[in-house]
Amino acid sequence: MNDVLKKLAEKIKSPKILMIAGLSGMLLICLSSFIGGGSSQKTKTPSGENLTAEEYRVQLEESIKGIVESITGSDNAKVVITLESGIRYSYADVNEGVSSDKTESDSKSTTSESKQTYITVKSADGGEQALLVTTEMPEVRGVAIVCEGGDNEQINEKIQNAVTAALNITSKRVYIAGGSSDEKR
Repeated sequence: MNDVLKKLAEKIKSPKILMIAGLSGMLLICLSSFIGGGSSQKTKTPSGENLTAEEYRVQLEESIKGIVESITGSDNAKVVITLESGIRYSYADVNEGVSSDKTESDSKSTTSESKQTYITVKSADGGEQALLVTTEMPEVRGVAIVCEGGDNEQINEKIQNAVTAALNITSKRVYIAGGSSDEKR
């Protein structure tokens, strides 16, 4: 067994083997970026663009509406979600490691003024931009649901449990009301 390990160690030290292993590793890294094997912390829309707070809220509403409609058996649910704030971006800071400085809210964006130096990277078009480390989606402030059967205690409890679990919020942040099956417009 010892002799086998010594022979294997000698082969691995060979420059040819090391070069082949290194090139194989680089090839696998390149392939994974094309295939999409890596996970990104940014939330992206199907078109590849960054998600706004409004788009995020709409996606949440659609998800919760789907859950409610599955529970009630009706496709007449209305869901409104309010968010605590906008999307929070954290950039790499030269001095402190990571520093958060930008929050996007509904249609306006606010940036704090400070004398911090951020790590920048060159983009494909030759411009520079700060190195984004994380993107934190806003917390859900509250959910209002109007659906058929919302007045029924059992259905109400099922919806309440599903929504609180799906959004990781307390039941105090969820309001459910019964609605009529007639669509009045």
